[in-house]
Amino acid sequence: MKNIAMLFPGQGAQYSGMGKQLFSRYELVKEMFNAASDVLETNMEDLCFEAPADVLNSTENTQPALVLCSVAAYRVFQQETGLQPVVMAGHSIGEISALICAEAIGFEDGLRLARGRGQAMANCSQTGDTGMAAVLKLDRSYVEEVCNTIPGYQKDFVIANYNSAAQLVLSGRLDALEKVKAALKETDATYIPLRVSGAFHSPLMAPASDQFFDLVQGIKLDSPKIPVVANVNAKPYDKVNQIATLLTKQISQPVLWQESMQRLVSGEFEAIKLASDRIDLFIESGPGVVLKKLTSVLFADAKSYSLDHEDDEKPLKQQLEIDMRTLQYQPAFLGKCMAVAVSTRNNNFDNTSYQENVIEPYQKLKEMHELCTTEERKADDKEMKLGLHLLSQILTSKGAEQIELQQRFREIASVTGQTQLMEEYLS
Repeated sequence: MKNIAMLFPGQGAQYSGMGKQLFSRYELVKEMFNAASDVLETNMEDLCFEAPADVLNSTENTQPALVLCSVAAYRVFQQETGLQPVVMAGHSIGEISALICAEAIGFEDGLRLARGRGQAMANCSQTGDTGMAAVLKLDRSYVEEVCNTIPGYQKDFVIANYNSAAQLVLSGRLDALEKVKAALKETDATYIPLRVSGAFHSPLMAPASDQFFDLVQGIKLDSPKIPVVANVNAKPYDKVNQIATLLTKQISQPVLWQESMQRLVSGEFEAIKLASDRIDLFIESGPGVVLKKLTSVLFADAKSYSLDHEDDEKPLKQQLEIDMRTLQYQPAFLGKCMAVAVSTRNNNFDNTSYQENVIEPYQKLKEMHELCTTEERKADDKEMKLGLHLLSQILTSKGAEQIELQQRFREIASVTGQTQLMEEYLS
């Protein structure tokens, strides 16, 4: 099974008509739009499909609209493929989309957070003297060196997004940004003012952070079922109480996107269990192709696709075809555990021990498998975890060495697609 990293876009990816194709094709998406309209007391069809650009681009509208369309795209992907990514990451507001899809935040609560976040950030932007600008074609260290020569750096303006080695975003007071622009005038840099009204991901957003923190206290949060890499520290969330803290900090601190992606690819995160030694596919779930393109900039050999890009539909399907077919015809999880138990060589010739630690656990495995077969269903997580425990007992009692245990469990993960559930057995 391929290792998939699912990426969720941030503000700037929105466009009029986003989500419309999915809405017209899938009842699931219509239901999500209806639910979102009720929760937000806003007609989300009109906002996403028909609203003038200035209405859609208002931060308090953009953020929940992006979350809605991004989560809808992911759920259609799940419905159509049955596949699950090994890791997720979202750029800025996209991190809330990722946490919803990882089941750490409920869909409706996530929409409320997105609307509240957008409103709080918009309230910090009403003076009209702040903004953001992209700086392209210059090395990060050089831009930081220039910024350090300008009064107010880290207070009145900051580098807010570290997107790639040669793509940074500045955020802060417009007069300070103009000074940076002037200082870069003699270089080959491309300086592009962004269509936002506030200094997002800068200390000037501190009041918005405070408002958001109060809001998130009333939301039920759970540990992500799929690892989600946070923007502010480029690490996966490892505790549920980190969610409120890191999402709050993100509003007034830089987005470490380049570092997040590089560390993700390096395989250094223990929380992310890979079936092989690399990320095979990067898939952008949501409007546009911003993160798809950025991934290609960061990793020249990366296979990156967007669920919103029509030209990607066929090649992505080809990439996933074998995994989808494997999933469709994969052996029952408990049945595979039984097969591994039977095929592992026995080195235990103590009859009493063999009866207690091989025969009896195997009989329990068989009973569980037969129950699932009779009820025409797959084993649930609790049953699969018990099956793994019984199999581990059997293999250990048979005298299997650690390297063989690792190989056997990796074999099960590969053919059943249950890498996340088996992470303690794969480490």
